[in-house]
Amino acid sequence: MRRTTVGLGVLLLAFFARVWWIPMSRHRFDGHEADYLAVFQGGDWTGTTRLYPALAGFYAGLGALFSDPGVLLGVNVLAGLGTVFCGAFVVRQRYGDLAGLAAGLLLALSPEHAAWSTSAYNVSIPHFLVVAGCALGVLEGRWRWAGIPLYALACAMRVELALLAPVVAVLGGWRTAIGALGALGAWPVLDTSPALRDLRTVLPVNLQLIAFLGPCVVPAALAASRRTLDLLGAALLVHIVSACFDDYGARHALLGTVALIAVVAGVPGRRFFVVVPLALLLSAVSLHGLSKRYYATAEDFRATLDAPRVEGCPEVLDDPLDERSHWNRPWPDGACWGEEHHHYAWTSRGLQDRALRMHTAYQLEPYGILELGGGPRMLWTIR
Repeated sequence: MRRTTVGLGVLLLAFFARVWWIPMSRHRFDGHEADYLAVFQGGDWTGTTRLYPALAGFYAGLGALFSDPGVLLGVNVLAGLGTVFCGAFVVRQRYGDLAGLAAGLLLALSPEHAAWSTSAYNVSIPHFLVVAGCALGVLEGRWRWAGIPLYALACAMRVELALLAPVVAVLGGWRTAIGALGALGAWPVLDTSPALRDLRTVLPVNLQLIAFLGPCVVPAALAASRRTLDLLGAALLVHIVSACFDDYGARHALLGTVALIAVVAGVPGRRFFVVVPLALLLSAVSLHGLSKRYYATAEDFRATLDAPRVEGCPEVLDDPLDERSHWNRPWPDGACWGEEHHHYAWTSRGLQDRALRMHTAYQLEPYGILELGGGPRMLWTIR
């Protein structure tokens, strides 16, 4: 009874973080998330790696039963709560009740986990399926085989999850990792995926973005011990594999965040009572900061600026698919990069992750503010 009460308390905290602490009332369906909304509303669609048939078909089925778009968000919030429960269960099976409680609390307050739980894009549901598969994989008896189809379905909804099979093997056992074959379900749409850039160009930039693993990076480094080395290695593998994509963002690193949280929750001895509270504090502060930027407006962004008005300069872009992308050298003389409220805000478009890449990888100096019809653009000279 006590264990059930504690578990419900953790899930209530997770629910609170996702629907109140994060102001879901500000949510908008934009970017590729709007494509999934159109499917839900009965529109015609063609499968791509941005509109996976497995998830699109599920949303189309929901649309046949319901008309309120809020259903899409509700389903993803439930998936997020399921990730909290299943992630905590995996850690509990490894290290005991106290570690499971710590993992549940950290997942409940994990900023990117919470934020992506409020999005209908193909992040929250596939991620839940992976972690649920791992939870089944650590059970005894025949149930451990039930994790395979869950991981397989996740890979059909987000094909790059198949590359994380070694991480799934660490969290949920080698049987569960067999589900990586589910990526074959996305085979018909793989030719719509953007080509990979030269890793010699991409990796030196993206490997710097360890922050995508979340606020538990430092606590995990403090908590690392011999018994958690496999989990620490799993988290680093998620980061390295994901860094191979030129548009790497926090949404790609969520499974690595689970592994890092397991490292923190599994810290032995007295360090537990130092490292876990530190991780909880950092997570709460980070979640609060994200909540302030959740679908922030142009005026919210303007309030953070203090620079002169300018006419403009030759711009390079953070969009990896544009010919003016920062990945494409050489840059024009006097090149600058423009940051708008879409970069300042947390949205499902993921431009906040591109902004972090620009601020981390390059030397940026303020140039000035260019006023546009949709709001200000802060221009930075880039080196």
